[in-house]
Amino acid sequence: MNTKHKDKLVDKNEMVFFEKLFQEYYASLLSYANSFLNNKEVSEDITQDVFMSLWIKKNEINFDDPIKPYLYKSTYNKVINYLNSFEVKNKINDIDTVDNLINKEIIIFNQLDSLFLEEIHREIESITEELSPQCKKVFILSRKMNLKNKEIAELLSISEKAVEKNITKALNEIRDHLLKMDLISLFFCIVKSVSIYLFI
Repeated sequence: MNTKHKDKLVDKNEMVFFEKLFQEYYASLLSYANSFLNNKEVSEDITQDVFMSLWIKKNEINFDDPIKPYLYKSTYNKVINYLNSFEVKNKINDIDTVDNLINKEIIIFNQLDSLFLEEIHREIESITEELSPQCKKVFILSRKMNLKNKEIAELLSISEKAVEKNITKALNEIRDHLLKMDLISLFFCIVKSVSIYLFI
């Protein structure tokens, strides 16, 4: 096969691959963007732009790594760019008080906080389901039921050291999973939220 035909085959395979990515992630990324913006038209533009950027940068991206975190981070960055430009225009065109402007910034920050918490919660729930039965049981009793180690030990008829060992194992597996999904830094940024039950 000559070089020209090889190039055509590579291009065709790339198109098929990107079409599959688009079909798999477009709807969820659109919903993700729209959760920030509550504007479907703008969210559609941003989501399409994410895939366009992915195509343009395809030679710089290692597709052996999980692509989901990259897509969500790219969507997040483009949403932030839009919100910032939107806010700048409002600050120029509107006669707002300082208090109003601060309140707007707080609302935007809280939106970002909630969305990342939801994403992290989903990943934590996912990896928790994959823990061994005993480890999962101990972790849930500790982090969701807020039982003390001694109470868990008595309830499950195991030693407190066994409880500590299972909790440590669960936390390590969750930490490793969040690192793999490129969510660990985001977790530390928003761990102040009282709604999250995991403390690493």
